[in-house]
Amino acid sequence: EHKITFDPPKYVTFKPNPEEQIKEVTIANAHNQTAIFKMKTTRPGVFKMKPVFFSLQPRTQKVIKLHYSGCPEGVKPNLKDRFSVIMAILPKDAPADWDMEKVWEDQKMQAELADSVKRRVLKIHYEGYPIPADAPEKSENKSKKTKKSKDSTDDAPRKVNYNHQPAFSAAANANAHGSAPAVQPIVYIVYQGLPPRGTVERK
Repeated sequence: EHKITFDPPKYVTFKPNPEEQIKEVTIANAHNQTAIFKMKTTRPGVFKMKPVFFSLQPRTQKVIKLHYSGCPEGVKPNLKDRFSVIMAILPKDAPADWDMEKVWEDQKMQAELADSVKRRVLKIHYEGYPIPADAPEKSENKSKKTKKSKDSTDDAPRKVNYNHQPAFSAAANANAHGSAPAVQPIVYIVYQGLPPRGTVERK
């Protein structure tokens, strides 16, 4: 069950022409606690949101106006444009007079909200262009299976081709079977030096 809903749910449509345009998105809070929001966009100089920071009491909704400054003639629109909605649930003991903008800027407050913070992407569709596709969901099971398969391959004993021998083995085998000239033995001569002079004179 989705506690925070959007209408339209996935994207808003603009015309890629120089005229300024305004669209609306309705955000509803079905939680039994207050939710806070922060709006963002990929191109702040082209798109504006009103309001940017706001809160929704339980079982209430709000209309957000999305402003588009238009696309100059001869310029192709950026098909990756989008709005992002950052949202979180306020703790039950949170002060009722919290400044929504300061909440998102204060690190201590963000730490308290960290467990409930979520992001929702609202894509922008330009007339005459394909409707933005939903991002494919990553399968955790598939990732684990791939990792397991890789690990199994790494851990498996490697097969060794014992029929393959290094290039020099053929020559060594030829020598062993007499098909190559025999190697002559090496004779070592040990020199022990001359006898003492006195021994030579007595002789």
